[in-house]
Amino acid sequence: MSPAYTPEQYERWFVRDCVRCGRRAAKAANWEGPICRTCYARAVRTRGRCPGCGVERLLPGRRDDHASICRDCAAITRDFFCTRCGFEGELHGGRLCTRCTLSARLHPLLDDGAGRVHPPLLPLVDALVGMPSPLTGLKWLRTPTVRRLLTDRHRSRADQPRHTA
Repeated sequence: MSPAYTPEQYERWFVRDCVRCGRRAAKAANWEGPICRTCYARAVRTRGRCPGCGVERLLPGRRDDHASICRDCAAITRDFFCTRCGFEGELHGGRLCTRCTLSARLHPLLDDGAGRVHPPLLPLVDALVGMPSPLTGLKWLRTPTVRRLLTDRHRSRADQPRHTA
């Protein structure tokens, strides 16, 4: 349960001017200064070769010249590695990357009752988890209609009598 703050307390304790965009908003991180949620989201989705160390990886930090740099070169102490697959990037609940989060949300919806995905649906799971932008799949899966459709379709197939020859 989060404590209730007055608007004045919230403003005083959490709202800052973002050092990246200048917007006054609730801060999501404090790296080279306070960073708003929008700039944070952009930072944890920026990948490339770090101009500081030359390594291809996540580039959430910024140098004084505004070039994107890796967390090590920016002295960011936060870890951005997925606890399941080790991918460095945006993390969701359970410190899982977007792809692992999508997989974790799909599996219970398509469970065959034995704790695994219903076998005929494995190609669908593989296609969704392997899509170039798993964030799109994660957003799509948040739609109640989609979740209901997947669950209903799976259950109706599982409940059908099996014909044997």
